[in-house]
Amino acid sequence: MTRCKKVLLIVLCFISGFILFIAYHYSKEQIAYNEKCTANWVIFNDQGQANLTLDFMYNKNQKTGTVALSGTWKQNTKVYKAIRRDIEYTWSENYNTLHLISNKINKFDIIDQVEDDKLALLLPDFYVFSGKIISYNIQKQRNHGFLFNISNRAIMYCAR
Repeated sequence: MTRCKKVLLIVLCFISGFILFIAYHYSKEQIAYNEKCTANWVIFNDQGQANLTLDFMYNKNQKTGTVALSGTWKQNTKVYKAIRRDIEYTWSENYNTLHLISNKINKFDIIDQVEDDKLALLLPDFYVFSGKIISYNIQKQRNHGFLFNISNRAIMYCAR
């Protein structure tokens, strides 16, 4: 009788340990997963240089999101100007390709010092004007972030 109880106790310990292991990893994944990623972007062209941070915040269920765009613009005259705006967007999916549509551009007028026409020379229109579309092929990089591609060219890495 005692041998049967010992075996039953050992089996119950293994089952409860397995259940606790699964519950721990599931809760850890839920806590670590957030619907936000951050990318740093440095862009050069004839007009100057921009050092940007893009915070992509999104809701997978509603297919909406906001990009918080902030950074600095350095023109040839070495004058730094600040950039700060939020781009509200929706998206549609086609396999791994997401088509982002800018709905509203919220400029922080006190901070944002770069004119839209100059910024449009440096950035895609999606980040400057509402109603514009940009398509990214997005590849998940395990649980750490996403790689944004246009065609076969990697544009930026967005870390969680």
